[in-house]
Amino acid sequence: MPIPIEPLQQVFMLFYAIFWGAIANVQPRWKPFQWHLFFAVPQARRRAIAAFGLLNVLPLIFFAYGMWALYGRGPTDTSLMAGSLHYLIRGVVPAFAIFGLYRFWFAIVELYPDCFYASTSNLVDERYRHAEPTYRRTNEERDTPTVDLVGHGRIHLLFGLLFVGIAALAPWWPSLS
Repeated sequence: MPIPIEPLQQVFMLFYAIFWGAIANVQPRWKPFQWHLFFAVPQARRRAIAAFGLLNVLPLIFFAYGMWALYGRGPTDTSLMAGSLHYLIRGVVPAFAIFGLYRFWFAIVELYPDCFYASTSNLVDERYRHAEPTYRRTNEERDTPTVDLVGHGRIHLLFGLLFVGIAALAPWWPSLS
């Protein structure tokens, strides 16, 4: 039996997929999924586990929540303006949650950098220095892969909560139509 998908859910699915794709395009510089180093480098293992949970599992859970919350909540008015605002607020805004989930992952990395990256290349096994990044908080030059962390973990956490909170409440916003 096919699952009925309403137009409001389709709008949510479209924007959620677009936004999730945008997040996937900025992830590689942080190397969250270095599966080839999973058993060799503890920081790579911790990054992969955190990223799998925050960038794969939680987005799927929120997607399921969004689809459930939006079912039967389409516009009832035929007015173009009211209907468009309805689709924008209830269909597009919830899709922004994916940016909040990315900010959660980034906040954890910023708050606990030594857990996810070595601070210098000397702390990385010589066999993996060409692939395993280290972190820095200044503009010092390094010959190995490096990620720049500026220490805004709490800000990322706050904005992550705002993104996810607003996105989670958007389907329940009073109808404009």
